[in-house]
Amino acid sequence: MIRRSTFRYISICVVALLVGLAIVQGVWVVRLYRDTVEDFHSRVQSAIYKSVYSSFINYDPMKPSEVISINVNLDNFDLHFQDNLMELDALQTYNLEVIDASSERVIMHKRQQEQLDRPVTMVADIDDGMFALRVSIEVPYRKIWQTMWGLILSSAVIIILLSLTFVYLIRTLFRQKELEQMRRDLTHNITHELKTPISVAYTANDALRNFSADNNPTRRERYLEIVALQLTRLSSMVERILAVSVEEEGRGSHNPEPVELRPLLEQILRSCQAVGKQLTTSLNCPHAALITADVFHLRNILQTIVDNSIKYSLSQVAISVTVEQNDNSTTISVGDNGIGIAERHIGHIFDKFYRVPTGDKHDVRGYGLGLYYARTIVERHGGRITAQSRKGEGTTITITLPNNVEQDEQ
Repeated sequence: MIRRSTFRYISICVVALLVGLAIVQGVWVVRLYRDTVEDFHSRVQSAIYKSVYSSFINYDPMKPSEVISINVNLDNFDLHFQDNLMELDALQTYNLEVIDASSERVIMHKRQQEQLDRPVTMVADIDDGMFALRVSIEVPYRKIWQTMWGLILSSAVIIILLSLTFVYLIRTLFRQKELEQMRRDLTHNITHELKTPISVAYTANDALRNFSADNNPTRRERYLEIVALQLTRLSSMVERILAVSVEEEGRGSHNPEPVELRPLLEQILRSCQAVGKQLTTSLNCPHAALITADVFHLRNILQTIVDNSIKYSLSQVAISVTVEQNDNSTTISVGDNGIGIAERHIGHIFDKFYRVPTGDKHDVRGYGLGLYYARTIVERHGGRITAQSRKGEGTTITITLPNNVEQDEQ
């Protein structure tokens, strides 16, 4: 079984890995965005210089490296600039200005739009530092983000999927740890529960054999009753465990028949035993309450719920059973004034092997199978079972079963 410290280290490593992955993906996206913007700037600058040399500067045909004259014509530059921008896939709205290089005074201009949205400004020398061309062009930030949207979305999906996978794995590890602890508790509890009746029966049998109890009919009868009682208890324990196993595999018998609830509940409440406790019970059930159910399983789950109410109560035990019926369903509620269940455990009490932790208190034994068996049987009948409880105030278990028979009026 994995130790608690190991789980802590695994959780820390997983969180650190996810944070690191998110940071790496974020840095990668930002760098890609910056590189794309810089590439756009480079293409625009290349188009500017290419257009300047094509439209402003006249070279000597005999000596192509020598400049004859400078002819500043923004209309001519505009034609070349548009063609070069289209060729470099960088065509955006722009404004052109020819300025005095020393004073930055605007000498001439050509504007496509008075106000540009978040433009970048680039300056190119025209005539050995006397004049310069200033180009203001809009940067297609939205288009750049749109081209990166697929990469950003895929990165986010990968991070989310990895996060969900890691969370699922961590939860699975914790769940396995809980199951392992519950299995250990089950083994410990079964060993204790089986050992006690075996020891009592063995002691009674030893008295019959070695201490002349056989010569006293009264004493012999008493010891034989003890042996029979303990064997019955052992048989009940084994049958309960086997019943849960069979029902879980779907191989259990299911024989629905009309069941009168009031006599059944009265019988269960009369058979209650609260050793060392003062027990009071109350029953609120219509005399005509009738449902269709497997009476064997229904009796077992109701007996289990009542027994739990007794076990998890203090010296004064008060159990109330209420039955309500409508046209579609029957509700059986078993409430007590016991120690109650903390809210964080309510959602797990019907899980297999689950037992509410009691700290160092081990006076209440069990397998963590009773309420799991109850849920299995109720769901097989097409019903549902729920629990409401408050710590220190008691617990109410409610079973809701569908009505499948006609009610007899009395």
